[in-house]
Amino acid sequence: MNRFSDDGIMVYKYIDIVGTSNTVITDAINNAFEEASKTVKNIKWGELGRVTFRVEEGKKIEYQAEVRIGFEVIRNKEN
Repeated sequence: MNRFSDDGIMVYKYIDIVGTSNTVITDAINNAFEEASKTVKNIKWGELGRVTFRVEEGKKIEYQAEVRIGFEVIRNKEN
């Protein structure tokens, strides 16, 4: 399969998503990717943004990871 369109152009799009975890930040990142991959095809890269955590009664209870997911746009050959 040719990775480039007939005109040699590849196009990417991205979405921003926030993953969460009650245990570790890597789980929050993985949860974001896993949820995105359920509906987004052709994922090619990810970028970690801001990392935060929620505190209640003086205890960390939830990690939050902003993740940018990049994916290749597959163009319809008819266009």
